Amino acid sequence: MPEDSGDNVILKQCSRPGWVAYGHRWLTAAAAYRAAGGDPWVVTIADFSDVEKAALYNLYDTRRSSGVMKRLRRPKGGYASCPMCGSSGGGSLDHALPRSIFPEFSIVRENLVPACSICNTDEKGAEYQGKFIHERLIHPYYDQWASAPIWEVAFGEDLDAVVFTAVPSSILTPGQWSTVAYHLTVVLGSEWEESSRRFWGTLGLKIQDRLGNAPTAAETRLELEHRLRDETFDKGVNGWSSALLRGALRDSRVPVYLSEQVRALPASY
Repeated sequence: MPEDSGDNVILKQCSRPGWVAYGHRWLTAAAAYRAAGGDPWVVTIADFSDVEKAALYNLYDTRRSSGVMKRLRRPKGGYASCPMCGSSGGGSLDHALPRSIFPEFSIVRENLVPACSICNTDEKGAEYQGKFIHERLIHPYYDQWASAPIWEVAFGEDLDAVVFTAVPSSILTPGQWSTVAYHLTVVLGSEWEESSRRFWGTLGLKIQDRLGNAPTAAETRLELEHRLRDETFDKGVNGWSSALLRGALRDSRVPVYLSEQVRALPASY
């Protein structure tokens, strides 16, 4: 959870001229947000007039370059990957619930989550909630279960021209599965697909470099396990490469295919 979370931000703002009348409704809305864990299926829009909503909305623009916001973008200890999509990018800041709909959470710290520039777009912000219960974006602060491996990559039938599909983990509860499935649909796009193709395209060469020109399928599988540990340490358990390697290990065809691919490569020296 970020620094100065809770009611402090609201109390400071309401101590300024012209903001006293916002206090009770604003504090009530923030308390409801925390009680709901930022879940849009539970959080209701606060009762503010259009003029008040505009003032609340604009608060973020007056603070987006402050030292506090910079620390939120790059929190102490950092993230191995974007906590929203798993990319290696970062340095941006997103509203978990969009301020265009929930301006009362414009500067509430619990609603400001680190993200990459890919995730921080108006288009994705508008898809914070789906059509059916549990369809929503994961909240990095409140959905603690999302710190475990929650997704992996499924490989299409033709490994020579493979199609990648992001799928939720089978260990999730039904509600969590629906949330992750929706989340992956919203946050993953062409950048993830291209990154996965690049990673897959060089994997055989990397295995050859470590194992030589004739690895067995068992040796290749062990190498994939080592690479998954390395990628998890480096990029996080739900980083793009970690999810791809997790899926590769679940698919018994992949180690066999990769070992055959390495045998077909020119000999390394």
